[in-house]
Amino acid sequence: MKIRTLKLLVKEGANNVVKNKLMSFASTMTVVVTLFFLGIILLIAVNITSNIEAMKRELRLTVFLKIDVSPFHREEFVNFIEEKKEAGIITDYVIISKEQMYEDMKQILEDEVFLKGLTVDNMAESFEIKLANPDDSDELIKQISEFRGVNSENGIGYGKDELNKLEAILKVFNYIVMAVLAVLMVISVFLISNTIRLTVFARRRQIEIMKYIGALDSFIRWPFIIEGLLIGFIGAVLSFIFTSLAYSWIQNVMNVILTNLNLATLSILEFSPVALQIFVIYSIFGVIIGGIGSFLSVRKHLRRLEIILSIS
Repeated sequence: MKIRTLKLLVKEGANNVVKNKLMSFASTMTVVVTLFFLGIILLIAVNITSNIEAMKRELRLTVFLKIDVSPFHREEFVNFIEEKKEAGIITDYVIISKEQMYEDMKQILEDEVFLKGLTVDNMAESFEIKLANPDDSDELIKQISEFRGVNSENGIGYGKDELNKLEAILKVFNYIVMAVLAVLMVISVFLISNTIRLTVFARRRQIEIMKYIGALDSFIRWPFIIEGLLIGFIGAVLSFIFTSLAYSWIQNVMNVILTNLNLATLSILEFSPVALQIFVIYSIFGVIIGGIGSFLSVRKHLRRLEIILSIS
């Protein structure tokens, strides 16, 4: 395609957007809403995934020894933990003594009634173990359970199952979101298709003359496709701006809430590191939606025109 021809087609497509202001605005706003929801949901999913991974890295395996554990069995378990640390499976561990456990229990229970009869000898020594890779937890727990000094019945705790449930919920959430976005995309394509159809209808005489004198379908089709692409891209740019503003507000509010709830370990990601990826996704989706809507509308009209010409 010649540069002169390309410039002509782009000019015609841009003029079509300006001429059909109302429908172009409606189509653009539909694209904006669709992509806005897409971006916010993507950012929510990214934040949840990021925090789940961070929580996994901070998870600690809690192991209680038996209250009456012998020095030999205790030393045997400590040696095992040290070996795993040297092997890189365990990054760190903390020993909570019976005395420390007793002090912690006094702070938790507070009431003297509950503390009656509770002594240091009633407490069990425990270990808080941090793993290098949370996926190694099942095998490590299995090995720990075999030690005679460990309270294997109810003395081993790990929060991985709860995080796995969160991940499962996130997957279901993503499926629901994809279904909703698919519906919104269909609506967007429908509106853009109607916008282009109005333009085609307004220029039907001109298109018929072009067909009569032998103009190619591609030459007739491209201005309308470019119109759809422009609507999609404009919608993507506007949606990106609205998303960045909305996300900045949400980030500030959520950070205050998390701080007030003493959940500072959870964090809301900054927008700037993912801004380029979000803009690229918006642009691709916007252009695809606009292009499909335009192509379907023009193709349908050209087919009708071909049938009319063949009959005549």
